[in-house]
Amino acid sequence: MRSPKIALLLLSAVLMVPLSAQALYIQFCTPDCSISSDQQFIVASQPGQTTQDSSGAWTTVVPIATFTYGPFTISATVTSQQASTLQKISFNPTTVIANAGTTCSASSPCKLEIIATSDATDFPARKDAGGYPAGLYMMGSFTGIQAVGNGDTIAMTGTASALPAVVTITGTTTTTAATIAPPQGVNPDVINSLPAADPGNVGVSLPSTCTGNVLCKFMATSLRKAFSTQISETVQQVCGSTETQCLTQLVTHVNIDLKTPGNKVSLPLEHVTTNVDLKNPQINPTVQLAQHVAPQFGALDVNQLSIFPSYFSLVGNLSLNSGDTIDPTTEEVFLRVGDFSLTILPGGFKRLANGKMYKFTGKIDGREVAVTFSNDGLPKSWKFLADVHQTTLTGVPQPPLQVPVQIGVGTDIGSDLVTARFFGN
Repeated sequence: MRSPKIALLLLSAVLMVPLSAQALYIQFCTPDCSISSDQQFIVASQPGQTTQDSSGAWTTVVPIATFTYGPFTISATVTSQQASTLQKISFNPTTVIANAGTTCSASSPCKLEIIATSDATDFPARKDAGGYPAGLYMMGSFTGIQAVGNGDTIAMTGTASALPAVVTITGTTTTTAATIAPPQGVNPDVINSLPAADPGNVGVSLPSTCTGNVLCKFMATSLRKAFSTQISETVQQVCGSTETQCLTQLVTHVNIDLKTPGNKVSLPLEHVTTNVDLKNPQINPTVQLAQHVAPQFGALDVNQLSIFPSYFSLVGNLSLNSGDTIDPTTEEVFLRVGDFSLTILPGGFKRLANGKMYKFTGKIDGREVAVTFSNDGLPKSWKFLADVHQTTLTGVPQPPLQVPVQIGVGTDIGSDLVTARFFGN
């Protein structure tokens, strides 16, 4: 769904502006959002940033121009959307940089917490109490030097809650973004793959490899700086004691630690819930959720992985599902081979041969990288080629054991196993 571009009004804690009592509420806090609101950098959406299209979908788009906060330089676009049975908060794109000259270090990292909280303006349609599929998706990449065993980290948590009915406030007030406290949801439920081990609803949801552990974080290494991870679970919307329907609130937390001045993390992420469509009961909401959180390619077949002392080469074929398209010029491309991973950000690929080929050549984290997507006129079938130099793959299993490979374009992902071929010493 394409949303209109809307002008941004940035709000700092000291800028006095007239605001609606309701807004998509975005907090940037260092080291975390336990600090007082006057120390946070807070952005609240303006009424004109919420629109409804002809299909009835509500969308709030908050583009946040580059700003400096504490030791960080940050830019982000935060979007909330309610379309039919779907509720979603997304950060896409978002970048966070540890500024040069700061004291960020492995022993004393620069910490940032970002919280996005929706309200009744974002998701105005009430829905029935009950269980609904919910999911989180996080993809991105760190850049810069990583300390051995103590690299940069990121974690993400999503909470779904019921939201009390909107209270109408008469009169006009002048206030600040910092004094517009986000509405408090009731009966919060954290998206967590280990709910039985999480009676306090405090688990960290991503990365999926350690979901349910409150210390769960993705940690970058010199070989693995990019991440692509997802999780889904049924959450419960519990309305008031006399209500059978109520509004929905999503709260998304992102926690980032950068440990070297100049390091950066770039990402899109999504926090999604979906409910049963009473008009179309044949639609499985869990399947619908999976299609929105992390759609899978129709198929991925990795044909060849060749590993040399200082580079590797990968060849594969991927097919798209009906209705799907890829455009590496505008979408992030993710590659993981064993413990190695990288992300190519939008704008890196060139579109060639009238869209039958996309090609990237350049340096990523000091490594020479060449990646090509090509087809023979069949837009659903693509050949994938990748060469990565100045890197030594470590820990790759020898034949006949196989190596896990993952390729992503935008939010479409495919995984496969391949037996590596080794050349040289």
